[in-house]
Amino acid sequence: MEIIDQTETNLVALRRTIYLTIQSSLDFEEAAHKLLKMELKPGQENELMAMILDCCAQMRTYEKFFGLLAQRFCMIDKKYVAPCESLFQEQYETCHRLETNKLRNVSRFFAHLLFTDAISWGVMQYIKVTEDDTTSSSRIFIKIFFQELSEFMGLSKLNERLKDVTLQEFFDGLFPKDTARNARFAINFFTTIGLGGLTDDLRETLKSMPKTTQQPVKEETAESSSDSSSSDSSSDSDSSDSSGSGSGSDSSSDSSSSSGSSSSSSSSEDEKKKRKKRTNEKLKVNRKDQQNKDRPEGQQNKGRPEGQQNKGRPEGQQNKGRQEGGQSRNRDRNDVTSERKSRRDDRGNTREQSEKRNRLDDRQSRNERMDARDRDNDRRGRDRTEREEGRRR
Repeated sequence: MEIIDQTETNLVALRRTIYLTIQSSLDFEEAAHKLLKMELKPGQENELMAMILDCCAQMRTYEKFFGLLAQRFCMIDKKYVAPCESLFQEQYETCHRLETNKLRNVSRFFAHLLFTDAISWGVMQYIKVTEDDTTSSSRIFIKIFFQELSEFMGLSKLNERLKDVTLQEFFDGLFPKDTARNARFAINFFTTIGLGGLTDDLRETLKSMPKTTQQPVKEETAESSSDSSSSDSSSDSDSSDSSGSGSGSDSSSDSSSSSGSSSSSSSSEDEKKKRKKRTNEKLKVNRKDQQNKDRPEGQQNKGRPEGQQNKGRPEGQQNKGRQEGGQSRNRDRNDVTSERKSRRDDRGNTREQSEKRNRLDDRQSRNERMDARDRDNDRRGRDRTEREEGRRR
C-alpha cells in the first residue's frame, strides 16, 4: 500500500523554506549556498526555479539579485536549465494573465538569463512576431525583453547573435518571411520599439518578394457585372418601347401647365421680397430717430458726418452742446473720484479704530491676567503661612 498525499503539504512547506531562505540572505551567493544545503529531491528543481521567478515577479521593480541567483544555479548544474526553459514557454503563453509590473520583471529576468548564456537561445522558437499570433501583453513582453537584451549586449552584438547560422531555425518566428504581410508587421514592430537595425535582412527579402496580383478576381467580377447590366438594360428597353406611344400626349400637356404655374409662383415671391425690404428700411429709420431723441443734448448727432452735425443751428450755438456735454462728464468724473477718496479715508479710519480697539483689548486682557496671577500668589502665600503656623503649634 502506497499512501499518496494530495494535500501538497510537503510542497507548501518546501515553498515556504525557499522563500524564507531567499529573503533572509544578504546576496545571491549566500542564498545559493543555503539552498544547495537543503538537498532537494529529484523533481523539485522545477519548484525551486518557479519560486525564484515568483519572488522576482512580486517585487515592485526588477532586482538583479534574482537573475544572478537563477544564473548561478544554471551554471552549477545543467539540470536547472530545462526548468528555466519550460518556465519561459509557460510565462510567454500566459503573459496575458500578468499585470504590467509582473510582466516587466519576468521579461527582464529571462533577458538576463539569455544574455549570460545561462539558458539556450532556442527558447526564441516560442516567439512569433505576427499580428495573428501576438496580443497586446505579449507585444509588451517582447518589447521589454529585446530592449533589455540590447542594453546588455549592444545592438551590434545582438544583431550578430540573431544572424548566427546555427540558430536561424529558432529565429524564424521573430522575422517571418512566409508572407509580405507578416514581414511588414515584424519590421514595423521592431522599428517602433527602437530596434529597426535588426530588420535589415528582412527588408531586403521583402523587396524581393513578388507582389500579389488580384487581376483575375477583378476580371471575373467585371464579367458578372456586365452580364447583369446587359440583362437589366434589355428589360428596361422593352418596357420603355411599350409605354412610349401612350405617354407622348400626356407629357406635352403636363409641361405647359407646369411652366405657367412656375412663372406665377416666381412673380409672387419677388413681390414678397420687395415688401420685406421696404418694411425693414422703414424700421431702421424709425429706430435711428428714437435713438437720437433718447440721447443727451451733446450726443444726439453722434455718428453723422462732420459737416452735417451742427447743420441748422445758429452760429453761436453750434458747439454749445459739446461744451455742455464735456462739462457734465468732468463733473461726473470729479464726483466719482471724490467718492472713491472718501471711501478710502473711511476704510483707513475703520482700520485704525479696529487696531486701537484690539490694542486696548490686549492690554485689558494682560492686566486681568496679571491681577489673576497676583491673587493666586497671595492665596498661595497665605496658605503656606497658615500651614507653618499650624505646624509650630
